[in-house]
Amino acid sequence: MSLKPRHFVLIAVIFALFAFNIYRHRHAAIPTEGSGRVVTTTHPAPVQTPVWTAFDQAAAKRDAPNDQFDPLMQAFQKQLDATHDTTTGDLNGCLTWLQFYRQGVNHPSRDTSWKDRSTRHLDGCSKYHLDTTN
Repeated sequence: MSLKPRHFVLIAVIFALFAFNIYRHRHAAIPTEGSGRVVTTTHPAPVQTPVWTAFDQAAAKRDAPNDQFDPLMQAFQKQLDATHDTTTGDLNGCLTWLQFYRQGVNHPSRDTSWKDRSTRHLDGCSKYHLDTTN
């Protein structure tokens, strides 16, 4: 088999691509050089609205007896019903988890897995929303 001019052109193109990839690889910007992106592991401080203040107060007393907890839960529910601001986050989810947590506190079962899940969620909510009542 004899090589024709088009074979030489094809071989030259392959070598050129190989050389270009080596050059590009060696001169690529290394991600650790210079200043990188700022990555935060904490949430930005949210604006403390009345509804989040009511949540924080109810969450702070989530292990308290019903006579201490129920008025705070009712105040939170009233604030939740009165707010129409969509930027405050998922308040209904926090309300649901707080109710599940209270059911776990009052439940006679020894199975604590659902209470533990609620505790983790509510602790996260309280930290994210600057639980100022502790």
